[in-house]
Parts: sequence; structure tokens; C-alpha cells
Amino acid sequence: MKKIFFIVLTVIIIIAAAYILLPEKPVIAQDLSIDTSDVIAGKFLTTEGGWDKWWPGTKTGDGQYNFKGTKISIDKMTNSSTYLKLKKDNLTFDGEISYFADAEGSVKFKWDAVDENNTQFFSRITNYFKTKDAEKLVGEILLSLKHFLEDERNAYGYRIYLNHAKDTVLLVSANTYPIYPSLQVIYNTVTTLQQHAGSQGAKQTNFPMLNVTQTDEHEYQVNVALPIDKRIIPFQKTSLNNIPKGGNLLVADVRGGQNTVNNALLQMKRYMKDHRLVSPAMPFQSLVTDRLAQKDTSKWITKIYYPIL
Repeated sequence: MKKIFFIVLTVIIIIAAAYILLPEKPVIAQDLSIDTSDVIAGKFLTTEGGWDKWWPGTKTGDGQYNFKGTKISIDKMTNSSTYLKLKKDNLTFDGEISYFADAEGSVKFKWDAVDENNTQFFSRITNYFKTKDAEKLVGEILLSLKHFLEDERNAYGYRIYLNHAKDTVLLVSANTYPIYPSLQVIYNTVTTLQQHAGSQGAKQTNFPMLNVTQTDEHEYQVNVALPIDKRIIPFQKTSLNNIPKGGNLLVADVRGGQNTVNNALLQMKRYMKDHRLVSPAMPFQSLVTDRLAQKDTSKWITKIYYPIL
């Protein structure tokens, strides 16, 4: 008799605990901070084209996705949220993924959802464990989004990273041309700078540098610079500049011809705008490959440097 009593009491305690401790409705609540900008967050979270690029599972139709047997269907998208349904087992969660600026340089993503239909008391325990499984899957999906967005190549096409300048003296030639300068013109200038630096015992310390800026329809401002190991006396139409040691430089490694380099410069400008960065000086191309010697432009290697505050 006592045994039966304790069994009944245990069952009552379990039921009471489930009633008190377990939520009435199955609820998913997950969040994750991602090092990206709100502009990029919106581009990949609130457009179906963006979803197609980062989704870790499969796409089964318009606005329909699958991840490890769990079905996701997008209801609508706004400027800051995506509203969707998540179906797992017998549960259907209606919710949204939203984003907002978090700490500097990061965005917080939140996935909140609830199943309004499964509120029966006696299914709370089974629903609880099913909900935990669903939450785990949601965490995996958000982590996949994090890995995607934190690789700049996915958003901008190039790996963009921060470096710090060394204390460098630059011998700079500045000229204007009515058309975009040819390679021969650029490398003739490089040769002239090398000869003048060498005549005063200065050694070249890095690859030649180039900046071409179109100032109007028929004028290009062309700056060619040679990094050298000491200060010298500049000659006609040249000057000495310094890259301060420790200054912040945004860097992109580019392989390809001038059109590819120009596109990388444009993407770096977008990166700076998205991340609210300011440049105190002009960007420059470091001509790693001798473009006159290498005729195959697909093999050109260029480092782009953008000084930032």
C-alpha cells in the first residue's frame, strides 16, 4: 500500500513540477552577436537572394528551406526582420529573426518564435524536449550565418583586414594626364624615382605604389610613390612623404587586372561606409607584380591599402 502511495505521490509531484516549471507554450529564444555592419545584416537577412547565399541546408522552393529535416518557410520580410515558420515534429513555431546594432562593429541577431497551438498540459514535457532540439538547430543556423558574414569575401568579394603601417619614407611623383596613364608611363616614373633615390644612396624598401584619381572628364591625378629607407633631397615635381608608424591600414589582396583592382577599391569604399570608417589620406595600390613584365593580367597581384582613423 505504501509503495502505491509513493508512486502516486511521485507522479503528482512530477505533474505539479511540469505545470509550474515548464512553459505553457513552446517558445524559441536565441540570439547571437556577429561582427558585421547593419547594412550587410539587412542585405543577407531580409532578402531571399541573401538567404540563398548563406543558408546551411537546402532550398526546397520560393521562400522554403530545410535544415536537418526541419522546415523553414518565410512569410514576409521588412527592413529589419524576417518573419517565418519553423516546423519540427508536431510543432509549428511562428516567429521572426531581427537584428540591431550591438557593440561597436557588431550586430545582434535574435530569433524569437512561439507555437500557439500546442498548449495542452499533458504534452508539456514532450514539447519541452522537442523545443530544446529546435532551439539547438536555430543556434546552428545562426552560427552558420555568423561564419558567413564574418568572412568579408562573402559580402564584398575580397578579404579585407586591418594592418598597421611601418615608419616609411616615400618619394612621390605627382602629375596630371588627360587620359588614364599607360603602364609604360607609370613604370617610367617608377624607374625615374628609383634612379634618383639610388643616386643619393637610398634603397627601395617595398613595392612601388600608385594612386590614380579622375578629377574631371579629361584629367587624371596620378601619384606614384617609391618606399625608401631614408630621407633624401627630392627633385622636380617630387616630394617626400611619411607613412606614420603604427597607423591603421585597411588592406585587400587582389589578383587580376586593373578592372579587378578598381572593383576592389569600390568594395573597400563600401566596406568603410558600412562600418562608418573615415580615411585621412588617399588609398594606394602596392604593385607587387611587375605589370610590364607580366602580360597575363590574371596573374597580377596587387595590395590595396586604405589609411583609416
